[in-house]
Amino acid sequence: MTFKSWHFWGVGFLILWLGGFLVFVYNIPRTVSDTTTTTDGIVVLTGRKGRVQLGFQLVQQGLGRKLLISGVHPAVKMSALLNHQHVEALDSTAGTSAELGYQAKNTLGNAKEAALWVEQNHIQSLRLVTTNYHMIRSLLHFRYYLPASLIILPHPIMEKKAGNTETVILLIGEYHKFLRDYVKLKWFLRK
Repeated sequence: MTFKSWHFWGVGFLILWLGGFLVFVYNIPRTVSDTTTTTDGIVVLTGRKGRVQLGFQLVQQGLGRKLLISGVHPAVKMSALLNHQHVEALDSTAGTSAELGYQAKNTLGNAKEAALWVEQNHIQSLRLVTTNYHMIRSLLHFRYYLPASLIILPHPIMEKKAGNTETVILLIGEYHKFLRDYVKLKWFLRK
């Protein structure tokens, strides 16, 4: 290959990558589209600040009866989590419950952990809580591993604006993870 052909393919790849990145950023949720529908369960993916507190608030608001907090460190117990997050335990007499999921180490693990929880608890609909930039990849995994009949309502937490460079680096990293997982799920792990 000549330098011109390498240059042509390099520029083409860069344009394709940039176009995909812009579509990815455009599709990051900027609001919660449904704040009133009650679901059977709520799944919170651990990570950034505010997710766990929001999960408990959503149950207390009556938007779900069962709560799974996925990806919890094995050393963390419910009482310590409640204390650290400054939230009150759910009232089991009201039919609400919270469960800690210790198996997940990443988004793929979150989806597998949630799939088992959904089956064990006969969940027909769930609200998925994670940060807005993480929602696209989370939905990719959840829609792959959970039953097609399951209704999933995304409930993104809006990430506080960081510096422009920091935000761009975060989004590029998430876009690359999305591309990796999309290729893996669509081409290598077909059902």
